[in-house]
Amino acid sequence: MRTRHTRKLLAGALGLIVLGCAWSYFAPTSLGGSTTYVVTDGVSMRPRFHTGDLALVRSQSSYHVGEIVAYYNKMLHTIVLHRIVGRDGARYLFKGDSNNFVDFEHPTRSQLIGALWLHLPGAGAALRSVRSPALVGTLVAIGTLLLTGAAFVRRKRRRGRHRRAGEGGGERPMRPPRQAPAEPVVNVLAIGLAVLCPFVVLALLAFTRATTTQHSFVVPYKQSGTLSYESQATPGPTYPGNRAVTGDPLFTHVLNTVQLRFAYLFGSAAKHFLTGQISLSASITATNGWHTTLELAPPTSFHGDRAQVTAPLELTPLLALVHRVEAATGVSTTSYTLTLLPHVRASGSVDHVPQHLTFSPQIPFSLSELEVQPIVITKGSSATGQPASSVFAPSTGGSVSGRHSQPLYLSFKLAQMSVASAREIALGGIAIVVCVLLAALALVHRRPREESATIKARYGRLIVPVERVWQLPGVSVIDVSDMDALARIAEHYERSILHETFDGGEAFWVTDESGQFRYAPGSGARPAGDATQILDAPQVIDARETPGETVEVYGEEPTPVGTVPTFERPPAAVPLAADPVTERHWVRTHDEHAARDAIAGAPEAPRAGEQAALDGDRAQARAAFASITGLRWTTDR
Repeated sequence: MRTRHTRKLLAGALGLIVLGCAWSYFAPTSLGGSTTYVVTDGVSMRPRFHTGDLALVRSQSSYHVGEIVAYYNKMLHTIVLHRIVGRDGARYLFKGDSNNFVDFEHPTRSQLIGALWLHLPGAGAALRSVRSPALVGTLVAIGTLLLTGAAFVRRKRRRGRHRRAGEGGGERPMRPPRQAPAEPVVNVLAIGLAVLCPFVVLALLAFTRATTTQHSFVVPYKQSGTLSYESQATPGPTYPGNRAVTGDPLFTHVLNTVQLRFAYLFGSAAKHFLTGQISLSASITATNGWHTTLELAPPTSFHGDRAQVTAPLELTPLLALVHRVEAATGVSTTSYTLTLLPHVRASGSVDHVPQHLTFSPQIPFSLSELEVQPIVITKGSSATGQPASSVFAPSTGGSVSGRHSQPLYLSFKLAQMSVASAREIALGGIAIVVCVLLAALALVHRRPREESATIKARYGRLIVPVERVWQLPGVSVIDVSDMDALARIAEHYERSILHETFDGGEAFWVTDESGQFRYAPGSGARPAGDATQILDAPQVIDARETPGETVEVYGEEPTPVGTVPTFERPPAAVPLAADPVTERHWVRTHDEHAARDAIAGAPEAPRAGEQAALDGDRAQARAAFASITGLRWTTDR
């Protein structure tokens, strides 16, 4: 009984462990879990993914370049599983492994669903077939039939047992004998080791491999700027709306102040962070070599990948400066060049690689007494070597070289998971199994006491506490497999159940002429004492004439009217020979309790009998003992 309950408890505990691990790692997000199941479709991730594969993705606190991540595409209204190839500010850049272009949509952090955790090739097609209405209906019908059939079989068996019990005279049918239970601790350890082995193997595979591998990479980046200007003109036909904008010539007779604006942008697909300063100045150069620089906007600090600077350009003071130079030098120059000089100096990191960057484009204008004209060549390139279309939008490119880590995966026949995930699963599984195993072992050690309390609560009306149970002469001790069997024996022979306790444990007994039956919870029974010790009569057995110790096993034998108790007596062991000695042996002639009462009421009888035996009057000795104790004295040679 104890072993059966222990096994049920262990099976339940192991079931909870398996369900807990499965829920922790595989519960879908729709049921409150952290795993999303994605069935792949298409060729954008070949050769690693094919149509019909199943990908399990789990949400993470952060995502890095090189990871395969699922995100919700608002343009396509579906989930896309691609690899992160860079970042653009707060947005991520994705690309399929077999595509030659970056995804058109750049999702934000809120659109990311999770990174790849487990890859099951071909499992997505099977999952789609399982979700078909026809198959679901078939499975539900089969499950209903199985449950109905199981209930019908249990009801039929229950009726058959009741019918057989009625045919057997109303006595309770007895169960067939069971084998002696194995040691519970061994069972617990065996089950625990069996469950622990897969996690240990997974730990060995995971911890003998690196979690990541280093790859060299080159990350391109781009620095660009945009110059714009505008000015309010004197009313007239010169400018539409009396307003000059970027690209228009600036006539000095109708314009006075021009507002300049330069916007800086740093772009890279990799994660980056910059901090620096931006300023704006202007340079005036004459054809004869004279030049000067004017500060239009002092350096301004910025953080991030965007910066902007604005400044006014006063045309009247600019021309006045030129006139003063000509008057001072006496050299008249009809053509000057006005160059706007935005200057950006920044430092930071690109894909965790430290960087120090500068960006100083030159945007030229021709300067004369009557106008300031942008220098734009419609064909070819501008005077600065830049295409004409990029005079007001200068840019420059660069790249960052470095090394980054990519996760390594454990590939099984039907599944694939990252080494880091395998380590987490292995350690978590080992910790859970060890904790449950220790708890189960502690519970097994407590089971005998708990079982004793259960026995007393169930069979209290039959149990009689005693100080000690003695083994009767010539009566063997029979250990039964569980308390139910001992209770059936007590009811069959109409005996009470004796309960003795001692330092090593406790035992329950049923004593009858046919044998002494014992059940010891936890197998903690001590050897039974010999009842002849009550009489203080030494017992010496001639091994050549007396058979060896008899062991009887209680069981049940099926008959047409039910099961009846039976005893199986194994062949007696061959005793060792001994020298002939005089034997005085007490033989029990009637009820044990009456004999003990007679001995307790007439303590002088054994002494009188022994004295008569010493005097040689054996007949008188036998008569004295028989009349008082009810026991027959025999003398064998």
